[in-house]
Amino acid sequence: MDEKKTARQIADRFLTREIKRTKTAGEVRFIKDRGGDKNEWGWGTPGPIEREIGSDFKFNAKNLKPLAKTLRATLASMGHALSAYDTFTRLKSAVISPDGALGGKGYIQKIADMRRQYMNSIEALSSLADTLYDEMHAAHWDPAQQEQSPREREQVKNIMQDVEEIKDDPEEWAEEEEEEDMAEGAEEAPADKKSRKQASRVAERYLERTK
Repeated sequence: MDEKKTARQIADRFLTREIKRTKTAGEVRFIKDRGGDKNEWGWGTPGPIEREIGSDFKFNAKNLKPLAKTLRATLASMGHALSAYDTFTRLKSAVISPDGALGGKGYIQKIADMRRQYMNSIEALSSLADTLYDEMHAAHWDPAQQEQSPREREQVKNIMQDVEEIKDDPEEWAEEEEEEDMAEGAEEAPADKKSRKQASRVAERYLERTK
C-alpha cells in the first residue's frame, strides 16, 4: 500500500466529495469497509443512509454551538494530522532510526506502523467531520435555529465561518497556524504568551456565562 498516496486521497476526497442531502441528515457514503482489519481501524462500517427521527423529539438550540465547536476542532485536528503525516513521511526511516522504530520505555513503535496510525487517524477525523458538517446543515435543526437569540446565532455563524475556512484546505490551514505560532513564539516573551492565553480563556469563560 502506498501510504502517502492513500492519506492524500483521504484529504482530497474530503475536499471534493459531493454530499447528497435530504430533509433528514442522510448521507450517501462511498467508503470501502475495512473495519474488520485491525490495521485499518479508521475505516469503519458505513452507517445507514437515513435517520429515524421521531416527530416528538425537540432539538434544543443551545446544543448548536457545542456541535459547531466540535466540528471546528475536528477539522482543525484533521488539518494538523495531515500536516504531521506529510512532515513525518518526508523523513527517511534510515536516517532517524537504526532499527526502523521510534520511542522507548514501553512506547516503542515501528515507523511503518506509525505512518499507518496517522493514516487511520486522518480517515477517522475525516469521517467525523463529514458527519458533523452534515448534521449542522440538517433540516431538523431549522426550528431550533429560529429559537436562538441574536447573540447565539451570531456566535454559531462565526464558528461556521471558521469551519468553512478550514474545510477549504485543512492541511494548508494547519500549516499557516503552525507558522504563525512559530513567528509569535520568536517575537513574544514566554510570560507575555502565557498572559495572552490566560486572557483569552478568561474572555471565553465570560462569553459563555453571558450568552
